[in-house]
Amino acid sequence: SLLPPEEYRKLVRRASSYASFQLSEGVRPSQYYVGRPVVCLTILLVCTVMLVLEMWVNDWKFEDFRVNPTFGPSVQTLLTLGAKRTDLILEYGQWYRLIAPVFLHGGIIHYAFNMLGLYSIGFPLERQFGSLAIGYIFMLSGVMGTVMSAIFSPRSVGIGASGGIFGIFGSAWAELFQNWSLYHGEAWKSLLQLTFATVLNLMLGLMPFLDNFAHLGGFLTGILCGLGVLVSSRYTRYGELKQRKCYQISLQVLSVIVTPLFITVAIFVLYFGVGEGNKASEWCVWCDYLSCVPFPPGDKPWWTCDPCMDAGLRGTNLPNGTTLLVCPDEREVLAPTPNRLDDDSLLALCHVHCL
Repeated sequence: SLLPPEEYRKLVRRASSYASFQLSEGVRPSQYYVGRPVVCLTILLVCTVMLVLEMWVNDWKFEDFRVNPTFGPSVQTLLTLGAKRTDLILEYGQWYRLIAPVFLHGGIIHYAFNMLGLYSIGFPLERQFGSLAIGYIFMLSGVMGTVMSAIFSPRSVGIGASGGIFGIFGSAWAELFQNWSLYHGEAWKSLLQLTFATVLNLMLGLMPFLDNFAHLGGFLTGILCGLGVLVSSRYTRYGELKQRKCYQISLQVLSVIVTPLFITVAIFVLYFGVGEGNKASEWCVWCDYLSCVPFPPGDKPWWTCDPCMDAGLRGTNLPNGTTLLVCPDEREVLAPTPNRLDDDSLLALCHVHCL
């Protein structure tokens, strides 16, 4: 049925765009609904199952707080379930370690903050832009986060669920800039919320096992992907589709060009820049502080950034009464065989013979 002329004029004045209609009416037009957030729900389910599996493999025990302050499993458990370590990827061909970390977490704290970020940012984005776009952003950001971690932190064991989550954070930044005019007075509020969430999760990345290289790699990938696919349609007050602005088209073109270039360069560096005598991590000697910082400062920090603790040490007993120990920097050293070759004895040998 047709509206009375006066009510129709009021509606036209108030609905200058779909975004303003949403803000004033408290609802979204049906064009903005694209279904349930299937991808985000799947990510939540898989990450939950994997966290339970981690604790089951770890005999339902938490690792010592000084080693893993996120209340989670041991290094060996994470390696068993597919955590990233560069030598296992390059030398042993275990390429599944670029994908498996996307669904692993260092512990309960790590899991809780990531799922909170997924719920607060990922769910709304998927409802607005669709499952295909968010699935593409999450998976590509997660894998690229693992690749960046493998390049700049090759000796450490890393898990990359945060890479995908940070990809969603990055895409939210891209969406905000691409659709700034549709936010009206809400733009600065959204900017502050995104800043808080991003900084908080980067600070969490300073804890052991939480890899800020994966965070930053995923974040950058998410921005590039988001600029290309998270562009909202704009409408006139009469419901006619507006043309996209020049800066929106320019950023989309930039995304199409830079994203595959970034992926190609990163894979090339992983292949040829991380090897004996040619470690990409040496390009930035202070970058280790981006990923782990002992806290609080002083003689008795809550956790340490001991390279022997988060490298997944390997040792083999030899017939001559010695142990062949593989150090965090991949050097092989011979050490006296301990009474029992377990994680504690390997850690002690590492401190004596590797550092």
